[in-house]
Amino acid sequence: MSARPAVALLGDLNLDLSFPVGVLPTPGGEVHGEAILSLGGSAALTARWLAALGCEVRLAAAVGDDPLGDWLLSALARDGVPTEGVQRVSGLPTGLCLALVLPGGERTLLAAPGACRKLRWDRIPDSWLDGADWLHLSGYAWAGEGEREAAERAVLAARRRGIPRSLDPGAAAPSLSGLDLSVFDLVLPNRREAIVLSGEEGPREGARALRRGGTRWVAVKLDAEGCFIAGPSGEAEVPAYPVPAGNTTGAGDAFNAGAIAGILSGWGLEEAGCLGNLLGAAAARGGAGAPLPTLSELARLLDSRPEGATLGPWLAPRWRRRDG
Repeated sequence: MSARPAVALLGDLNLDLSFPVGVLPTPGGEVHGEAILSLGGSAALTARWLAALGCEVRLAAAVGDDPLGDWLLSALARDGVPTEGVQRVSGLPTGLCLALVLPGGERTLLAAPGACRKLRWDRIPDSWLDGADWLHLSGYAWAGEGEREAAERAVLAARRRGIPRSLDPGAAAPSLSGLDLSVFDLVLPNRREAIVLSGEEGPREGARALRRGGTRWVAVKLDAEGCFIAGPSGEAEVPAYPVPAGNTTGAGDAFNAGAIAGILSGWGLEEAGCLGNLLGAAAARGGAGAPLPTLSELARLLDSRPEGATLGPWLAPRWRRRDG
C-alpha cells in the first residue's frame, strides 16, 4: 500500500441511534435504555476506519438538508472524512437507523433510509475516481432509486479505469441475486450473506462458489470465529481477537477497512484477515461509530496474538488517533 492510498466509497450515510437494552420489548411493551447517537451507514463507517488507517477517502453519499445532516457532516469531518462528496437532498429527512442492542452486543435494526436512496450519479464530481486505488460499495446502494444507478455507474467507471472494486452485500444480499458479483475483486459477506449469495449450505462453501464465479477474493466475516478468506493464493481461517462485545453495529464495516487496506498493501490472506479482525474486534466493543480506539488500545489487542509483532510496527505510523 502506498503511503496514503485513495479509496472511493459509495453507499449509505445515516445517523445511528443505539439503545442498549436487557431484552427486546414484547408487542405493546416498553423498555428503557440510554440512547447513544453516532455516525452510521455501512459505506460511511468503512470510510471512517479507512481514514483512521491513514487512507485518503472519498465518500459519495446523501443526507437530508436538515440538522441531522449537519450533525453527520460535522462527525465525518472530525474523523478525517472529507464531506465534499456528500449530497444534500431537500424534502427528505436524513437516514436514521435505530439499533436495539442486547447484552453480548447482538443488535436488532430498524432503518429509515430517507435521503440515502436519492444519491445521484450526475452530482458526483468527474474527478471522484481520479487517481483512486480502490472503489468500495455497500450492497444497500442496490435498494433502488438514484442510489442504485449511481452504484452501477460507479462500477462501470471503475472497471474502465482498472480500479479494483469491493462489495459488502449487507442485509441487502437477498436482493442482489441478479448482480454479477464477478465484477468485484473482493466480496465481504457475513456467514448468512455468503450462503444467500451462493446458494451453498455453509459460509466456506459459499466463499468457494463465489470464487468459482469469478470474484478474486472473498472474505467471510464469522463473528467470534474470526473470518475465512479465499483468494488466488489459497484459503485461510483467521481466528478472532477475543473482546467483550458491547455493540456489534458496524463491526463488519470496520473489518472491511482492514481487509481492503491489507489487500492494497499486497499482504497474504492471513495478514489481511488479521487486520480486518483487529478493527472488527475494536469496533465491537462499543459500535463502529463510537470513539475510535487509540493506538495503545489497538496495541493491547495486538499483544494477545503472535501477528502483533508484524502488525504493530505497520500500524504505528499510520493510525490517526494517538494517545493523550
